[in-house]
Amino acid sequence: MTDNGVQKQIKQAQGSILKALSMRFTRLFSLVIKEFYSVWRDPKSRSLLFIPPILQLFLFSHAATLDIENISLAVLNEDSTPVSREFLSKILGSKYFKKIIFTKNLEGLKKALDTETVRGALYIKNDFTKKYLAANSAANGNMQGGADVELILDGRHTNGSQIIGAYLSQIASDFEASSAVLPFSSGISSGIGSSEILITTRNRYNPNLYYHWFIISSLVGILSMSMVLLLSALSLAREKETGTFDELLVSPLKPYEILFGKLVVPIFFGCIDGAIILLAAKYIFHLPLLGSMPLYLFALISFLVSVSGVGLFISSLTKTQQQAMLGVFVFMFPAMILSGYSAPVENITPEILQNLTLLNPLRFFLVISKGIILKNINFYLCILNLIPIVVISIFTLFVANYSFKNKLE
Repeated sequence: MTDNGVQKQIKQAQGSILKALSMRFTRLFSLVIKEFYSVWRDPKSRSLLFIPPILQLFLFSHAATLDIENISLAVLNEDSTPVSREFLSKILGSKYFKKIIFTKNLEGLKKALDTETVRGALYIKNDFTKKYLAANSAANGNMQGGADVELILDGRHTNGSQIIGAYLSQIASDFEASSAVLPFSSGISSGIGSSEILITTRNRYNPNLYYHWFIISSLVGILSMSMVLLLSALSLAREKETGTFDELLVSPLKPYEILFGKLVVPIFFGCIDGAIILLAAKYIFHLPLLGSMPLYLFALISFLVSVSGVGLFISSLTKTQQQAMLGVFVFMFPAMILSGYSAPVENITPEILQNLTLLNPLRFFLVISKGIILKNINFYLCILNLIPIVVISIFTLFVANYSFKNKLE
């Protein structure tokens, strides 16, 4: 075979390869165009492409932060002198502390912390000024002790407790550094770097600040919610895709009966998951489980009913399982961010987002979960957080039932 023949065959082979690649690219391009058109032609899918990322950008940037601000602090000041008042004014003047609630006794401190009115409690004893001036005086050779201040923090929020403690330690150091220019410190050295104020920190409900205690008591609600929300949202969407939804609507079943039937299975498996997590919490992670488990189970069922109502409402608005999963995604992540799990609710800005958390059942269940597991909250405090969950359950089920009735009409 001549060189011209070989070159001709090579050119033919190259042409065939290019033709095959061109055809493959054309088919691939057609498929891409088809998929793009399938997504874009549906208004619901089109809205899900842009609205959720914008909303989540807004939520994450304001709520998902490691900085702790707008802190409320309970204070028992038995000293009541210009020195202690100036120290408290430094705390209140900090950007991190929103308000100081003064109590008259230790019982008031305990109550404010138990009801989660405050994140921390500060106990200033009646000898605060005396010890502070003695420790700060250059003429006094005894520098072994300082003014004792007891800080009691809510150990259910491990990261927040450590951050609040660091804030107050820094404020105490700044207060010592500025003591030379204060009216009450004439003739007193500044004492920078010394130990004029000794902050003793105690963490209630989680003394050793075990992170597992905080996260697992929260995961009971979060993991159960994600599973129940997905099951309930996919239930009707699956019926629509398989073509059995119309048969369900023309069956003798009433809308509320369909609703009840669709609720039972997700709630059942949600309770099973919750029980498994609690058993692991007790026997693997050694959480104390101090409160009433029947009360906890009742709270869990009420919470899962509200979540199932949201899932069924999402399912009633969607036509495919893919749309239902996107709807679950849109609801679930903001619900987690606005629950107080990653950052305290009072740390969320602007204030309109804090008000939005009142519509989030997960926020209230996390308070119940950590309260019953870690500190054995009483029935009254549990009911205070159960009432919003029950109200949300009634509303979500009413909306889901209303959407079913519309389908029948």
